[in-house]
Amino acid sequence: MNSHSRQPAPWPVWIGLTVAFVTVGYPVLMIFLQSVAPNFSGDRDAGLFAPFRELTKTPGIAQMWITSLNCAAVTTLLSWLLGLPAGWLLARVNLPGKTFFRVSLLLPVMSPPYLLALAYVLVFQKQGLFDSFVFSLPESVRNLFFSFWGVVFVMSLTSFGTVALLVEASLQGISTRLEDAARCLNAPPWSIFQRITLPLLIPALLNSGILVFVDTLSNFGVAAVLGPRSDLLLLPTAIYEMLTTWPVDVPLAAALSALLAVTAMLLVTVSRFVIGSKVFTNGRLPANNLIKLKFSHKSWVFLFFGGLFLFSALIPNFTVFLMSIIERWQGGRPTFTIKHYQSLLSWGSGGSEALATSCLLSLAAATACVAIGGLVAYALSRFRGLGATLLDYLSLLPRVIPNLVIAVAMILAWNAPWLPFRIYGTVGILILAYVGIYQAIALRFGDAAMQLLAPRLEHAASCLRAPRHSILTRIVFPMMAPSLFVAWITIFIMCLRDWVASIMLLPPGVQTVGSYIFSQFEQGDFSQAMSMSVCTVVLSSGLLVIANIRFYQKTIFPT
Repeated sequence: MNSHSRQPAPWPVWIGLTVAFVTVGYPVLMIFLQSVAPNFSGDRDAGLFAPFRELTKTPGIAQMWITSLNCAAVTTLLSWLLGLPAGWLLARVNLPGKTFFRVSLLLPVMSPPYLLALAYVLVFQKQGLFDSFVFSLPESVRNLFFSFWGVVFVMSLTSFGTVALLVEASLQGISTRLEDAARCLNAPPWSIFQRITLPLLIPALLNSGILVFVDTLSNFGVAAVLGPRSDLLLLPTAIYEMLTTWPVDVPLAAALSALLAVTAMLLVTVSRFVIGSKVFTNGRLPANNLIKLKFSHKSWVFLFFGGLFLFSALIPNFTVFLMSIIERWQGGRPTFTIKHYQSLLSWGSGGSEALATSCLLSLAAATACVAIGGLVAYALSRFRGLGATLLDYLSLLPRVIPNLVIAVAMILAWNAPWLPFRIYGTVGILILAYVGIYQAIALRFGDAAMQLLAPRLEHAASCLRAPRHSILTRIVFPMMAPSLFVAWITIFIMCLRDWVASIMLLPPGVQTVGSYIFSQFEQGDFSQAMSMSVCTVVLSSGLLVIANIRFYQKTIFPT
């Protein structure tokens, strides 16, 4: 949309500003205020920046930061090494079964990281599934998994798909003219990739690297499940312990969360500067000339994708299903049953109530996110001015601030002593957290839809003196409906499988899918936890089938 066709900001911008401030701006402001001035909310009598000074004196904090940063850096590198060739093969090579390969990459991206961590713990632990069904693992292999490298391994499996899909989306919008010309001059394939293709992929690699790094640094699921078993104290686990272990230290947790938020925003700023200071393009023509591989080369490609699918999707999901039907172990061998599902889904059981609660919360949050995201996307696309600029900056926060930080911010914001109403400790805080964390997904889909909508119909309706709300409900939103529908399904799945907000903000007497799985696993009831996991995977997979997979690939990871 050209700037000259935009109009001064009316009520859609101010509604978007209000919602963005309530769900993200105010909580993030509170976390910085609490970390800078801990006596702001009456938690302690201390001077400015006291929590940061205390951080420097707390034993183990420096080592924890170094370990967390190393883990994020190595995971990003491994995700690049796996995702870059996968994305290039999908975009540039003529392969049969591309749809299956693409879905196999999407599965670990859409799966909750804690599920992969739980599955691999059950595989590699003593008397685990590998020991029982294959052979006894050497202790050196087991010790290697329950270490820094095991954490990196699991986190890489949850992240490489993001890199691959971003690389593919980027290459599909880049013309193959220069690559074709180089082949005509008999340039070696590696030289073509190194000197032509790779420089054009720098924006996609930087964007995906930032996403992977920040997500790894704040990944609570893997850190909570695998970190303690590997004797690794990672940043998300430390923040969780500060908020849940007596004595509770809210200012220190706020300071750590603020550092994490600043780290994420600095990385995004640097990547934008690097990308914005250079031009990485060779035209806007799509890539039509796909490379044809020999049969022997295709075998290696199938082996590569098969290995990725095996470790990122098949083994974890098969492990989860197998553990859900094991009744007990006799003589080192399991006996099987379906009673865990009967107990889980029986009317009035804790599992069925947790599943129903998560479905209702996900329904409410997904609907709110889509309504907000659609309105904000419309406002940012059609209006200008100070209000639209502020809305743009506020809408960016959920994209760059980790989910864990937003969850901590919700605690500080909605548990403040001056509030005249109570939100913290109710299901309302969970809905607010879901909206704050996942509204950026709806905005991303809405942005993609608005880029394709010319304002001609809106101008015609305005000339006929149609009110703004009528233009929105009868013209704009119906045309955005396909994108918003897929956004709704995506957010519903994300909320249903949410781990961070569900555990950090869980009201007394309420269970969600994430908290139920976590509590059952911690209590040693693996079968019940895995039964709930299977139910959510089946429900989520069914929703993914309803949605258009190709549409996901083009809009979830835009370049």
